[in-house]
Amino acid sequence: MMQLIPAFQSPDEIVHLLRADMVAHGQALLGSEAPHEPGRTGGWVDTNFFLFSQWMQKIVGPHRDRSLSPAWLMSEATRFEWQDDEIFVNAAPTGYYAPFIYLPHAFGLKLSRALDLSLGHSYQLTRMLVTLLVFGLVLWAWQIARPALLVQALVLMPMALFQIISPTIDGLCFALALLVLSLFLRQWQGGQATRWQAFAFHAAIFLLVTSRTNLIPLVLLPLALLVRHGTWPRLAASAMLLAASAGWTLFGLAHTEDNRVVRALSTGQVIATYLREPMEFLRLVGRTVADPFQGHLIASSFVGNLGWADAPIPGFALVAIGCGLLLAAVLTVAATRYQRQDAAIRAALLVAGLGSTLLAFFALAVTWNDYPAHVIQGLQGRYFIIPAMLLAAALGPVRLEAAQAPSPPAHRLFVLLYAAFCLTVLATTLHGRYGMGVAVFDF
Repeated sequence: MMQLIPAFQSPDEIVHLLRADMVAHGQALLGSEAPHEPGRTGGWVDTNFFLFSQWMQKIVGPHRDRSLSPAWLMSEATRFEWQDDEIFVNAAPTGYYAPFIYLPHAFGLKLSRALDLSLGHSYQLTRMLVTLLVFGLVLWAWQIARPALLVQALVLMPMALFQIISPTIDGLCFALALLVLSLFLRQWQGGQATRWQAFAFHAAIFLLVTSRTNLIPLVLLPLALLVRHGTWPRLAASAMLLAASAGWTLFGLAHTEDNRVVRALSTGQVIATYLREPMEFLRLVGRTVADPFQGHLIASSFVGNLGWADAPIPGFALVAIGCGLLLAAVLTVAATRYQRQDAAIRAALLVAGLGSTLLAFFALAVTWNDYPAHVIQGLQGRYFIIPAMLLAAALGPVRLEAAQAPSPPAHRLFVLLYAAFCLTVLATTLHGRYGMGVAVFDF
């Protein structure tokens, strides 16, 4: 499936991999081009790697060069080597993200250079390593506690699968979210976790919070565990998580200079304005969702508007997958036994999911849009996949024995048919858009 996707065709993939190359060069934080110049806007990357990313942009978007073959571009990329000469690149959009989420990508790029691979083969190796890590984390989460059927359906959507097999940070975040949910369920049930599991739980939340700002409400999960199973080690771990997450978030807001959007007010001023007028922000969210263009863009890019929003899945497939998600929700609710003593854990997941959803709107409103705004520009549906996973988990089984029990036959049949359909839609859409890989059945 990876061979159907040329390099740098996932949204924001270019800036993420360039940031990873900075980390591979030892540049953990963004800096300025001149040694004493104020502000943190970018960093130094290999010149040929940067040119490779720009080269692949020629086939991106509605104004792409249709005379260029993606397969030819990828083939040519195997002829070019790392230059060992650096160029300063603006990577301000990643300034809000801690460097740790980029370590797998940086390792792949560093290893590629050590093996003296071409740029094309370096990209393929990095993509493979990151994807294998994602699969490993998903397998670990699945062994601890199987996700609810609706959560499985969300992860199998074409958009989620596309991000998983692309070397961005989205697929890694999806896998970390599944691991957090499984470890949360395990600790809530018995209050017990190995030292390694407890570390993984808090580390995964830190990675998610510092790479996806809208996921800050995830810190409520360890706090809920602290209230239910209060111990001194758990208190210390929660305090460290809160301090580290808050510290990085404030550092990113204070030191990142994103000049892509010229605004009358600074990010801090816009945040203060919306905090003083919360109803105005909620009305802005309502207008954005109700807007015909923005609302459809969010829905389609949540399910399967692939590439740089230039490879949409067929309309009937969008409807079919939407119906599949609805059926998965019905099956999840029908198979779940709701008990009063489980209200607290469901409430924690529900609050985290709703809070993350609203913060996705808020983050874009204060960083990518001017004030006042009629609708929030720049929102993509993939930002809401993890919040949807949290809400779906709140609907499903929250008892460990239920999550570890064999799936009902109806659930297994649904997953088999739904996964086959999503994979077919993904493959045919990618092949139709890029013309790479073997010929597959086309709708």
